[in-house]
Order: sequence, then C-alpha cells, then structure tokens
Amino acid sequence: MLQPSFPLLVSDLDGTLLTDQKRVAPETVAALVLAREHGMALAIASARPFRLIRAVIDPETLALFDAVIVSNGAAILSPDGTRILHEDALAPSELAALITHLRARYPDAGFGWESGTEFGSDRRLLELAERGGVLRDPHPDRVRALPESPAHQLVLAPGDGLPRDLIEAIRGEIGDTYAVTDSLGGVVEISPARVTKADAARVWAESLGHSLARVVAFGDEHNDLPLLRAAGLGIAMGNATPEVRQAADRVTDTNMNHGVARALRALLGQDNATPLPRFEKNS
Repeated sequence: MLQPSFPLLVSDLDGTLLTDQKRVAPETVAALVLAREHGMALAIASARPFRLIRAVIDPETLALFDAVIVSNGAAILSPDGTRILHEDALAPSELAALITHLRARYPDAGFGWESGTEFGSDRRLLELAERGGVLRDPHPDRVRALPESPAHQLVLAPGDGLPRDLIEAIRGEIGDTYAVTDSLGGVVEISPARVTKADAARVWAESLGHSLARVVAFGDEHNDLPLLRAAGLGIAMGNATPEVRQAADRVTDTNMNHGVARALRALLGQDNATPLPRFEKNS
C-alpha cells in the first residue's frame, strides 16, 4: 500500500469540504475513505462550533474523522463530541471588558459568545440574526448583556456592512493579544491570538507524534491562512480568495467540483488523478 507523504489531513469545512448546498458530496466522502485506507488521520478545522458542524455532516461521515477543531481552534473534540482533547477559553471578565469596549465603539453591533456547547448573545445579535445572514443560533432564553461563563470565542455582528471590513479596525481597537478574523459567517470572530486553526492542528499533530510539517491542509478563507502557511502542504480551494490562493503551496478545484477529493486522489497516486499546480508559498 502506498504510504502518504503527509499522514495527517486537516480540512476547513464551509467552502472546502462542504458544497454550496452545505453537504459533503459522495465524491469527497469516497476520497476520505480512501485516505483512511492509506493510513491517513483526518481532522476538521472549522469556525463553526461542534453543534453547527454536526448539523451539516451526517454521523457516518463525521466518524471518518479522528478529531474536530472548532471555533477557529479554541477547542479540539472527539468526532462524537463527547471528549475535549484541548481547550483554550476566554474568562468572563475578559469577555466583559472586550464587549464593553467594542459596544461603545460599534453601538449598532450585536455580540455573542460560544460557551461550552451553547451560544449566548445580547439582544441586539438576536435581532440581527432574525434578519438572516448570521451563522449562529441565538435564543431568547440565552440572552444576556454580558457572558457569565468562559467562552471559546466572541463574535461581533455588525449592524451594517460586512464583517471583513471591520477586521483591521477591531484589531486596532483591542490589540495584538487577540486574533480577529472572518469566515463568511456574518460575524467578526475574536479569540486569543494564540488560538488559531494552525495552533490547534499543531497540538493535534503532536498528540499523534507528528509535527505540522506532516500535515496537508485545505482551506478557502481568511481564517484558514495561518493553517495553510504553517502546514507542510497548504492547498487552497479553487473558490478561495486571492490572498488564500497566494498563501498556499498549491491550488485545487473548487468545492463544487470536489477539489478536496481531486487533491487527495492526486496525492495518493491514484490513476487518472490530475497533478495539482505548484505555487511558491509566500513568506
């Protein structure tokens, strides 16, 4: 059996493993099965919390993975969600200070926080989510002015405009202690700077006796950049943003044309697999 040069796979979810219809295509499932048969260990790395990952991946497909990295790296869970393999949370006092500061700067914004397996929010984010376009699930029973427990991630939903347009300004407001990103979920995502998909992938890889140099990573958006740059082989989707494509080692097809499946088959030396074009990774 051919042994893969990269025994670990870490893949983004939305725009990468998932089609635009929010499902994992049969072609991609077949490629993941093939990767496992060749001895690869698999992990998902998503901005989504676990409950929203489970909402778009059926249990049989989720069981193909060895780990699930959630909230842009704030926690690593077992694929059934019953075990926390790694966690890095923000304290309630820190969350309160961030929200108070940013609420004064962006009075029309709504704030939410991923605490354990539930999502809490202020009333403004609940209102914005009801309009649509916010990939979170606030509920009236979980509305608070400020969080009362630690959280994996703080999110800010702008009253107007796009989250991406606020990233640099918010970074300037809260400093480099925090990572500020956007994954097209309708919110700005804020975590400790030490929390990224790359850091979580490193923790997972080391738990298996490997380094990031042995990881092949797939992604398409801004929050995937640290992972694609740090992995031994970073592969951007054909639908990725220009910045992500330039940061990757190679570019595969789009999520709608089974880009992950095509890349995996090429890496595993399967017949009729088209080699991926090579790119010089930006330093």
